[in-house]
Amino acid sequence: MTQVTIAKAEAPAAAPRRAVRRLDHRTRSRITAWMLGGITLLFLLYQWLPILTLGLLSFSGPTGGTTFPMNGVSLHWYRELWDASIMNDFKPPLARSFLLALACSATTVVLAVMAAQAVRGRFRGNGLFFYLLLLGIMAPGILVGFGFALLMRLMGIELSWDTTAFVTHVTWTLPFGFLTMLAVFNRFDARLEEAALTLGASRLTTFRRVTLPIVLPGVMGAGLFGFSLSYDEYPRSLFTTGADLTLPLAVMAQLDRQLTPELYAIGTTTTAFSFIAIGIFTFAFWVLRRRVQARKP
Repeated sequence: MTQVTIAKAEAPAAAPRRAVRRLDHRTRSRITAWMLGGITLLFLLYQWLPILTLGLLSFSGPTGGTTFPMNGVSLHWYRELWDASIMNDFKPPLARSFLLALACSATTVVLAVMAAQAVRGRFRGNGLFFYLLLLGIMAPGILVGFGFALLMRLMGIELSWDTTAFVTHVTWTLPFGFLTMLAVFNRFDARLEEAALTLGASRLTTFRRVTLPIVLPGVMGAGLFGFSLSYDEYPRSLFTTGADLTLPLAVMAQLDRQLTPELYAIGTTTTAFSFIAIGIFTFAFWVLRRRVQARKP
């Protein structure tokens, strides 16, 4: 007995067991959020850094070129842009792109609301109708434009920015507006419409007085999609505008001839115009959302 006790005493002590420290749920969530935020930031830098570079070079001095380093900082190329004949070449394409984007925006809103309302009705062929509307996203734009232009020529229809290009642009913008309105209608309480119909309101009155005020922010979003996607659309415009060019086609044609800082000024101006339009739509969306929330009990 004594020998056993002595042997146990002489045996080396067991190494202490290491405590495994596990991160709690909040810490893991925070790390995941930081990682996803970092990846998103890298993607945004990859997306917007070329545009920021273009904007910086547009403010170079009179002796500045199209690459770094910048030779001074001035508004020289913006003054040259408005005074030179190059702006006269870009004014008609700019007007066409703006009018085409407005028309596509209005058409996208109307068709997207109608299509989303139809999908809510659950008719026969609902799924097929849904996927047919999404073909405009899945089909390559250059093939859509080329195929549509070929079809129009076979039918003897003249290509023009306000007819054939308009149709191809709507096929591109409509799916985005449709998905926006579908997401809005999926959160819409149909009992509000049923209550209005029960109280004797017609379907048109119910849509105008009940449905439309609630889904109006989504309508604004669909219109914004239609305007922004059509305004700078290039692949679908390449074969369908005919002799009258839109702004993206005019810019690309100028790039084929000569690259000057004036083009950087044009790109910066049009980008700023897009941001202003988005800001106006966003502010209107915010105001409408506040009004809708104020109406809720």
